[in-house]
Amino acid sequence: MSTHDQAALPTDMDALVVEEAGEWSIETVETPNIDQTDNVLCKVDTVSICGTDPKIFHGDVDGWPPSFPFTPGHEWAGTVVETGEDVSRLSPGDRVFAETHHGCGYCENCRNGKYNLCENYGDFDSGHRQIGHTSSGAYAEYIAAPADTLYHLPESISFTEGALLDVNAIALYLAERGNIGPAANVAVIGTGTVGLLAIQNAKALGAGNVIAIGSEDRNTVGAELGADHTIPYTDDDVVEQVMELTGDVGVDVTLEAAGTSSSFSQAVAITRKGGTVSLDGIPKVNHQEIPMADLVTEEIEFRGCRAHANLAEASARLVENGTVDVSALVTHEFSFNEFETAYETFVDRHDGAIKVALHV
Repeated sequence: MSTHDQAALPTDMDALVVEEAGEWSIETVETPNIDQTDNVLCKVDTVSICGTDPKIFHGDVDGWPPSFPFTPGHEWAGTVVETGEDVSRLSPGDRVFAETHHGCGYCENCRNGKYNLCENYGDFDSGHRQIGHTSSGAYAEYIAAPADTLYHLPESISFTEGALLDVNAIALYLAERGNIGPAANVAVIGTGTVGLLAIQNAKALGAGNVIAIGSEDRNTVGAELGADHTIPYTDDDVVEQVMELTGDVGVDVTLEAAGTSSSFSQAVAITRKGGTVSLDGIPKVNHQEIPMADLVTEEIEFRGCRAHANLAEASARLVENGTVDVSALVTHEFSFNEFETAYETFVDRHDGAIKVALHV
C-alpha cells in the first residue's frame, strides 16, 4: 500500500485535540494511516495559527469541525514520510507545503477547476476534504492528506515561510478577483494577514497606488511592505481621505479583508464608478446593509473570494523570487509544546503579534 516501511513510523504521536468547544490539550494519539483518499503521510515541521482557528476551537462556525474531538490546523509545511501506491509525483523525503481544499473531483465546479467551491463540500463519502476544517489537521506531529493538496517546497523557502504559502495564495486570489489593471488605484481594507499580503500581491499584479486602511500598528507594517498611503480605520473621514488621494474619483479596485459591517459599505463608497470590490472578509452576521442602489447605478462589481484554487505554485514563485515577503509577518515562533503561550500571544496580539508559528 505504501512506499515507506511502516515499521519505521511511531505508532503514537502528539496532537492538539479539541475535546469539545472551548476545551483542548496536547494528547498522545495514534499516528494516522494513509488510505485511498488521504494518501500521503507527512511529518509536520511548522504550523502557523490562523485567525479562523480560534473560531474552530470554540465551535463558532457551523460545520467546522463537523464533530468533536477534533485536531485543527491548516497552515503548515513539512516532509513526506509515506505515500500510497497511486502517488507518483511525491516521494518520502520531499519538502512540501499544503493548501486546505480537496474537492470531490467529479462535480461541475471541480471539473472546471473550482474545487474550492466543490458542490459536495463536507461530504466525506464523496471524497471532499478541507484540511483542519472538516478533516483532521496539522496541529500534530504527523498529518495524512490527499496528494493533490501538497506541493513541492522550493529549497530556498523555509518551512516557516512554507506554512504561509497557502494564505498568500488566498491574498493573491483576492487581488486577482479584483481585476487589477496596470497602474490601478487600489484600496485594501483590513491590515491583518490577508490584507498585508494583498498589498504585496496587488503591487505584483501592477497596482500603481495602494491605500491601506487598518489599525495604526498594522498600517506601519503595511507601509513597510509597499502601501503608498495608510489610513487608520478609526478615522471618521476614511472615505474623504481616499477621495482626496484619488482626485475625488475613488479607487479602481477595493480589496476587502476585514469582514465588518462598516467595511462593506465603506468599500462601495470608496470605489469608483465601474470599479470592482473583491471580498475575502467573512462577517459574523450573514445579512449586511450594503448600498445596493449605488452598486447598480454605478456598476460596481462585487466579487466574493473563497480561499483559492490552483494558485499555490504561483504563491510559492512570488515568495521565491522576492516579490512577496511572507517572513515579515512572522512575529513570534514557539515549539509545539508551548501551544498555550503561542495561542494567547496570537489571540491577545501580545507584542504586536501578526503570525505566530509553531515548530513541531
